[in-house]
Amino acid sequence: MATRAKARDWAYEDEAGRRMATECFDRVPESVAEARQLATEAMAKWQMEAIADRAELVTSELATNAVLHARRAAFRVTLRGLGDHAVRIEVYDFSRTMPALFVAGAHQVHGRGLALVDAVSQCWGTDRLPWGKRVWAHVEAPTAYESPVPVQPDETPIWATRKSQAVYMGVVLVAMGSLAYGTRSR
Repeated sequence: MATRAKARDWAYEDEAGRRMATECFDRVPESVAEARQLATEAMAKWQMEAIADRAELVTSELATNAVLHARRAAFRVTLRGLGDHAVRIEVYDFSRTMPALFVAGAHQVHGRGLALVDAVSQCWGTDRLPWGKRVWAHVEAPTAYESPVPVQPDETPIWATRKSQAVYMGVVLVAMGSLAYGTRSR
């Protein structure tokens, strides 16, 4: 098992009295699913179902980056409750190389994780630490404007926010690029 901690202590609070869940993971691919499970359990325990999907996605993407790019054998994931409708997700690792948001090409396997984090979080960033870095993101419950518009089964969904439109266009462009390059004779 890749998890370093044996049991989760849900009564844990940070110095500001905010709910907190934190756990160290070995830097192996299996730890991404375990980090996502930490987020799933925290969102359920804290009754934050409205942001559970976003928190799980952000945790998964940031943990994946730590597995792929960190220098040492472990990384830490911390979730901090910010009131009843928001969470801060932090991933600590020992690499001082800062992540960068960029547009991945159609044939690139990696490079879309931070674009997803940017699309589903209110804000994200990185902090240099003396021994490495912290990559963090704030995830909040959708506002009335961001809430999905009810769609009839025969209708096309409406993408109401700029972030959702950007993600949708990115997916469309990747699909079009794959079709265009995939059908060319060489």
